[in-house]
Amino acid sequence: MKNDLGYSRFAVSVRRAIGSSVERNYIKRVMKELFRLNVGLLKGNYDIWITIQKPFKKKDFYYVKNLYVNSLNSIKKDDKKDN
Repeated sequence: MKNDLGYSRFAVSVRRAIGSSVERNYIKRVMKELFRLNVGLLKGNYDIWITIQKPFKKKDFYYVKNLYVNSLNSIKKDDKKDN
């Protein structure tokens, strides 16, 4: 969602049924880092909330990264349509 703040915000939640707390915290760290590295793809300020339904491991990092970047690009495209 777009917000009226001067910055974007990010939240990630991971289902408790996904692995141990170590695995869930790894997933949250990866997602927060992806947000930090790619926040420049967003034009404007957004509130982004991601809910992780399935676990992923280190070997899946590039797949998850591509999903995330594609999602940010779709937000950017939708924003251009609204203007």
